Amino acid sequence: MLSKDGVIARYIFAFCFFFLSGSEIITGGLATLSGVLGCVELATALLRYSPLYEINEIIESLKPSISANPEYKNSVKHKR
Repeated sequence: MLSKDGVIARYIFAFCFFFLSGSEIITGGLATLSGVLGCVELATALLRYSPLYEINEIIESLKPSISANPEYKNSVKHKR
């Protein structure tokens, strides 16, 4: 769940994306991308849900299993 500030920020981002494409400040493919991003931001604000939180939880749950893998430890040593 997004906090109240997060929801307000999403509404602001959605408005900015829609304004850029709607006022023809940007055109073509960038305007299309801006419209899509505006829809995504509006949907996340209305649902008060961000998939980034879910992705972060998945990554956090994988960290112990990755760090316990000896092949991972050896590859990290060689990269430094």
